[in-house]
Amino acid sequence: MCSRFALKSPPKAIANLFKLEKAVDWKPRYNVAPSQMIPAAVRPLENKNREMKLLQWGFVASWTQGGRLILNVRSEEIDEKPLFRESFEKWRCLIPVDGFYEWRHQAKETRPYFIQMKNKQPFALAGLWATQKMEEKTIESCGILTTNPNEVVRVVHDRMPVIISPKHYDLWLDSDVRDFREIKELFEPFPADQMEAYQVSAWVNKVANDDPKCMEPSNEPETLSFDF
Repeated sequence: MCSRFALKSPPKAIANLFKLEKAVDWKPRYNVAPSQMIPAAVRPLENKNREMKLLQWGFVASWTQGGRLILNVRSEEIDEKPLFRESFEKWRCLIPVDGFYEWRHQAKETRPYFIQMKNKQPFALAGLWATQKMEEKTIESCGILTTNPNEVVRVVHDRMPVIISPKHYDLWLDSDVRDFREIKELFEPFPADQMEAYQVSAWVNKVANDDPKCMEPSNEPETLSFDF
């Protein structure tokens, strides 16, 4: 799954990632959390032009008591809920990140890790978004798709976000392509040889801590081996 990420790249870098003329208004963030507003590249049905939106991270599950937030959508189960099925067909998005955090649970220990590209460049996660009407207000919300982990993430967690390569941005955002079979290959785990992970401190555990310290390597002894 994915429940925290970092996006410290400046607006121009985000615009360049998606080849947009207009940059999004975004300040560096090192500990982005659920329910917060996050930038996403979309391709509206009306004009088909790629643009950036700020979306609430987390679909409001109106069918659950209290309307809990759904942060992640298993790519294998898109068709199980009408909301996700319709979003997949009409409203796919790309969520820029510099890396994401995962927590490794072993015995009584829980240790956070930061996972990024080896080249330290921002990349895009596959997302779904929708406009949800909740009582007297309207919310534009989104969720991140997940898949099986590659060799890097598997050491830490049993799921990872679906990462879309730049060459597939157009395909993912194209709402005219609605056949699951046509794009399901994009759900394959991203190549591990392009990624890296390292242990960070428990500082990131607290949502209020949103500074570069979240991404700094931990001074504690490394507990995992990434030799492959």
